[in-house]
Amino acid sequence: MKLCLACFLFCISVSGYSNTYVQLNGVSVHDQSGYNGFNWGAGLEQGITDRWTVAAGWYRNSEYRGSTYVYGRYAVYKKNAWDIGIAVGAVTGYQRAAVIPMAFPEMCYAWTCAMFAPRVEATGANVVGLRLRIPIN
Repeated sequence: MKLCLACFLFCISVSGYSNTYVQLNGVSVHDQSGYNGFNWGAGLEQGITDRWTVAAGWYRNSEYRGSTYVYGRYAVYKKNAWDIGIAVGAVTGYQRAAVIPMAFPEMCYAWTCAMFAPRVEATGANVVGLRLRIPIN
């Protein structure tokens, strides 16, 4: 995870692209009971081109544990306030493993983003998460 964070910081430092966002992680809805639905936390997202961003942060995960994350995101569709993309990265803090690879689709409209993570274990749950993505420059 330290290597991923170092890559994130490097991308920010060499990026000539100025879109920077604060991510405020919020709520999630699961299709199974027993999971945390209030996933507070925060992160930073930095544009590195008009379609690519990198992000890193921390949140309280669905298993009631702290998680750090880092990912790269490609916007497959951007028009007006719409930004629909695919993210790939890694996350910590889950029982399954110390570091878990992740990939998820995300749809943003203005400052509000929704993501979908499918069930990856027989005892897991599908989840839709909501967060804010606030531009700071």
